[in-house]
Amino acid sequence: MKTDDFDFRTDSTVMPTDPVELRGRRRDSGKMIVLDRSLATIEHTVFSSIYDYLRPGDLMVLNDSYMLSNTLCFWHNDEAACVIVYGHEPDGTSIVEIRSEQQLTPGLILTSTDDGQLTCMLVAPQPDQLWKAKFDPAERLVPALDRYGRRSDETVPLNPTYWQTTPEAFRSVYAKAPGSLEIPSAGLHFSTELLTLIAAKGVEIAYVTLHVGATEILAVRHISEAEIENHKVRSEYFDVGAEAAAQINRAFAEKRRVIAVGTTVMRTLESLALHNEPKTAIQAQAGWTDLYIYPGFQFKVVDGLLTNLHRPRSSHIVLTAAFAGKDIVMRSYAEIIERGGYEFDMFGDSMLIL
Repeated sequence: MKTDDFDFRTDSTVMPTDPVELRGRRRDSGKMIVLDRSLATIEHTVFSSIYDYLRPGDLMVLNDSYMLSNTLCFWHNDEAACVIVYGHEPDGTSIVEIRSEQQLTPGLILTSTDDGQLTCMLVAPQPDQLWKAKFDPAERLVPALDRYGRRSDETVPLNPTYWQTTPEAFRSVYAKAPGSLEIPSAGLHFSTELLTLIAAKGVEIAYVTLHVGATEILAVRHISEAEIENHKVRSEYFDVGAEAAAQINRAFAEKRRVIAVGTTVMRTLESLALHNEPKTAIQAQAGWTDLYIYPGFQFKVVDGLLTNLHRPRSSHIVLTAAFAGKDIVMRSYAEIIERGGYEFDMFGDSMLIL
């Protein structure tokens, strides 16, 4: 399938750089577009109305990961280097960008300026001016990022003052697992009050973890290949515990809908069922997924998806097209552009597909 089929003009779209709360609005006040797959209809509404689209008995699955700082200062031979961590790999290495005047070669070892016990060894160059690197000891990296790090963002530059003073605005109200290097953004729309109302309606809530990594780098999520089938995504770590697996299996047995909040949850849940028949029991599991979902994929777990509004030619918009159908997804984006007033990307508006 041609990547050009997923292109559209974005010159009039708005991509906010701050969370909605820091712009004087409620989390649940944004716009939402609703796609009904069975009726092939499109509705334009506000996010708080998601309550009306959920049914008693639905199982809504949330990603409880939250974003860390991603940049630390290192040095080598009295030369400074900024190391931006974009993601981690199953082999224990990380995908990083090195900003430095010195010559970069495999085997070069950098030492943290803030934690003298933490080193970063360059392993191999990667496409897009990235490097595969190994942090040692690995368990010191997350605490160092949390304590000393700052944010470096390529497409949506975060306000450094807001990031330091109000980090909770950059995470969902239910987030509890540090580890993402980009924001799992679909859950940002929920306020505590709205979640309470949804639960009181009889909607069950389950939590899984997927730490967003290098799949969110623009060079990775933007599809540069002419055919979408030739694109690749990076591996990301996920954890589905025994309680969440049991909740999902009960929903299967009772023929209740499973609603994924975010493409991260969609990829996590469908990774568990890749070798299963649809709606058959899954097992609790922690591991890595490089699942790339595009039209033709057979969904075996998820019945509904909440996601943000995505950039053209991205792996995310291809995923939504796989789930809802390319025609209705691209028709919905045409309506969004024509109407105007919608906000895109991590701090933008949302799409609900049922």
